[in-house]
Amino acid sequence: MTQFPNSDFVHCHVHSEYSPFDGMLSVNKLVMKAREFGFPALALTDHGSMGGAIHFRNECIATKDKKGKDIPYPTIKPLIGCELYMSANHTNRGKDQQPRGAKGNHHIVLIAKNYEGYRNLSTLSHTSWTEGFYMSPRIDFDLLSKHSAGLICSSACLAGLVNANLLHGRYDEAKASAAVFKDIFGEDFFLEAMYHGIRLQSEILPSIIKIGSELDIPVICTNDVHYLDESHASSHEVFMCSKGQKCIHSPNRIKNPYPEFYLKSAQQMAEIFGEVPELLTNTLALADRVDSADIDKNLFGGMRLPIFEIPSGETPYSHLDKIARKGLKNLGWHTSQKHVDRLNLELEDVRIVWENNRYDFATYFLIVRDIIRHANEVGIITGPGRGSGYGSVLLRCIDVSFGPDPLEYGLLWERFLGFKDARFVKESDFGFEEKIEIVAEEDDRAVEHDPGGVDRY
Repeated sequence: MTQFPNSDFVHCHVHSEYSPFDGMLSVNKLVMKAREFGFPALALTDHGSMGGAIHFRNECIATKDKKGKDIPYPTIKPLIGCELYMSANHTNRGKDQQPRGAKGNHHIVLIAKNYEGYRNLSTLSHTSWTEGFYMSPRIDFDLLSKHSAGLICSSACLAGLVNANLLHGRYDEAKASAAVFKDIFGEDFFLEAMYHGIRLQSEILPSIIKIGSELDIPVICTNDVHYLDESHASSHEVFMCSKGQKCIHSPNRIKNPYPEFYLKSAQQMAEIFGEVPELLTNTLALADRVDSADIDKNLFGGMRLPIFEIPSGETPYSHLDKIARKGLKNLGWHTSQKHVDRLNLELEDVRIVWENNRYDFATYFLIVRDIIRHANEVGIITGPGRGSGYGSVLLRCIDVSFGPDPLEYGLLWERFLGFKDARFVKESDFGFEEKIEIVAEEDDRAVEHDPGGVDRY
């Protein structure tokens, strides 16, 4: 066949170093190789983890390397995903509740279509570890249905539910499983076809295509990438031995019989699936559905904060204003015009940066105040303030900082306006041992609304 261009194919099933004891791919080298190939997009779908998502995204759009030199290859569209594990009930544990053990956990690939999808993917990944871990981090159909908006789904490898049924000759069950996924994801569900020299993969390929035709589900071809080049296959075999605590000479160690789990060119994929070219071009259609600009805008275009409960009828700004003016009076500064003027200036700046740049300092300050109050209530030592934050009359009035009057020493509020880091609790220090408790408290408050923002991979 004629040469199949890399511009018409996208790898949608890729594992990096963030897939523990499985992927052997440095994110930096993976992305650079994909950019060198000229692929228009690339997915990262690590097992149960989104730990590499931001690293991956940054490498995809970087124009300069770490030494400041121009990268000679075009940028590439990042597709942020995750390969999760499906069980009948993600809360079931033990042989009595899941008799098949790890074999009862079926794979599924999810890719964020937009920012809503990114948040749902973060929620699913987080929940799979905190509520569903048994052999692997797991979800179930109930969770998937609740958090499916904004996600693209594909049926994964031989361990996927559709393919597992086909392996056992259960075509009707496989078709029914595909229909359930289509009911959940609609046109954003894809069937996956793979071939790494494994006989079983080729045997079920006609059935995958048949189900796709009968249920009007597009089929994509993927390569389940785990290492960069074909020559790395033997190193990956050794790497996998550590997962099962086996020696390379152990007869029952995990084995991949063929060195095919690497980042192939589009032409190499076409040599396998070229008789059904839409399997390749459908990967491009999948990538086109991803609104990476929406993800970027919401992830990096402003402050990402958990929802903070405020009294009915108030806004975060009005609530902050009320607390600050009460605090000004409690400090006895309400009779000092310079303190009144300074508080007015700081509150006005908070209002302006919200209206012009959508930086929600009002909510941010209220959250920091709440965490400081919690620390004080449980006896955790807090510092008087941190850096330029100590120069703020506003922070003093809401009890975030304490100590000498910042105006007596000419401390500047304006230095604080260089704030770029949307991480919490930058305006105070805590006792060393108690920092762990504060981080835990902070994460508990944040995780319900933005679980991806508290990952500690």
